[in-house]
Amino acid sequence: MTPADLVEIAAIERLKYAYFRCLDLKQWDDIAELFVPEATCAYSAGAYSYEGRDAIVAFFRKAMGRESFLSSHKAHHPEIELTGPETATG
Repeated sequence: MTPADLVEIAAIERLKYAYFRCLDLKQWDDIAELFVPEATCAYSAGAYSYEGRDAIVAFFRKAMGRESFLSSHKAHHPEIELTGPETATG
């Protein structure tokens, strides 16, 4: 592993932590900035799948936007593997 790899891994960790913070604080405009426009996602083993940043953020707003909906995400000890110049798994 090179120093450049460690920098990339740290950037991925920061992105994940920002994602959790924005979800828990319902910062929908900020979370939108974390996704590329063509992002895709799937939750609950694919039961909820969305294509595009706008669709993903709309799902968050609808599913988690109620004031009574509280969430608290925590992440520890990430295991991130760089798989290519622009790809990783974790």
